[in-house]
Amino acid sequence: MSKLRSYAPVFMKRIIWNWKHQRSSIDPARCPQDLLECVRTLESNSGVLDLGCGAGNLRAALRSRGWNGHFIGVDVSEQVMEIAKKSEDSNAEWHVSAIENFPILSQRIDAICFCESIYYVKPLSVPDLLARCRQSLVSGGRIVIRIWDADLHREYITLLVGLGAQSNPPIYILAKEPAAHK
Repeated sequence: MSKLRSYAPVFMKRIIWNWKHQRSSIDPARCPQDLLECVRTLESNSGVLDLGCGAGNLRAALRSRGWNGHFIGVDVSEQVMEIAKKSEDSNAEWHVSAIENFPILSQRIDAICFCESIYYVKPLSVPDLLARCRQSLVSGGRIVIRIWDADLHREYITLLVGLGAQSNPPIYILAKEPAAHK
């Protein structure tokens, strides 16, 4: 299943996600608590990029905790982006794009999150994608990747750990600067 997700053409991913999100809604309770814990130390004016954001549950959960920084949500589904825009959050922007096609941001971001979405990117493309993400991070920023099913996505976990990710399953964290190899 992991390979099928990552190797499917973007138009197919879009069709599937548009169908899946027909009845989606914004629900902060659906944001995994372990992911929220990793970004709880964000300054109130920091920036977050959520790649594979769905309806924006991470944004909603952060807002419910008093965070008012700039949020950028990216998802392949036009339909789910329309749902996310209903939040009418003036400090959020929404982009329809495949994760691997989203351009490097000119603005600096404090945290980049992949909540159950990294495995929609081909494994061979992950190192380049994460290198591009690191370019968008502020000093001290971090990339937070959540992978719940370790058995199903073992290839991605091995790849992330090889790239220097700190591992505390189901969360994997990469710092702005790659870890020095010993």
